[in-house]
Amino acid sequence: MPELPEVETIVRHLKLRLQGKKITAMCTDTPRLFRGGNFEQIIKRAKGKTIEKVDREGKNICLRLSGGETLAIHLMMSGKLLHLAVEQPSEKHIHFWIKLSGGKYLALHDIRKFGWVRLLGKGNKFTIGPDALAVPLSEFKEIIRKRKGVIKNILLNQKLISGIGNIYSDEILWHAEIHPLRRADSLTEKELKHIHTAVKKVLRLAIKKEGTSFSDYRKPDGSEGGYFRIRKVYAREGEKCSKDGTIMERLVISQRSACFCPKHQK
Repeated sequence: MPELPEVETIVRHLKLRLQGKKITAMCTDTPRLFRGGNFEQIIKRAKGKTIEKVDREGKNICLRLSGGETLAIHLMMSGKLLHLAVEQPSEKHIHFWIKLSGGKYLALHDIRKFGWVRLLGKGNKFTIGPDALAVPLSEFKEIIRKRKGVIKNILLNQKLISGIGNIYSDEILWHAEIHPLRRADSLTEKELKHIHTAVKKVLRLAIKKEGTSFSDYRKPDGSEGGYFRIRKVYAREGEKCSKDGTIMERLVISQRSACFCPKHQK
């Protein structure tokens, strides 16, 4: 699933190509992708509007339209947004596309059809926690201290802190030297600061590398992100830890995998 660095990378690419463009047509072969109204209603409300701004809220890609509404897209497990010069490319699995003024297209490619599109009214917002890149240390500590669950699950909870998923939670905890099964209420002030520092460090580096192309994620031009090649722990079970040489392990927490170093992550 695309996480904050992947979504931020997509947004940065699309800003250059979409802002100022008008939506001239919309089409889908999978109406169930749409939330908060049927596809015909969404077409009527969005067609003819100008995309004034492209940004994100957590993992949601937001096209801010003239008139104050927002066309929001969530890529879920396997979605990709492609900026294309043709309406019907040779690729399969494109289930929604927007025709833009100037003749280009924005297409949602999604093999599993788990992604969704929603048109939000003016002033409507997502029910998510503060952005992982923006949350200050004091607020971060307060969020974690109130919980009794394991730290891996808390970092994944979008209602608490938005943007972190399975890949970067593993990377963050490796850098912070915290075991993924540590209970949040057992963490010291120093450890909380280490985690907060690791959040910023890992996410900023991943944005610089334009995301992790582990399975489905691609940038809007179809190219891969570069973080996977430099990752420290995610999907490296059975390999030696680059910090201490210990063989890294994997466990399952709430049906999600967690890779870690059993020596330096305590």
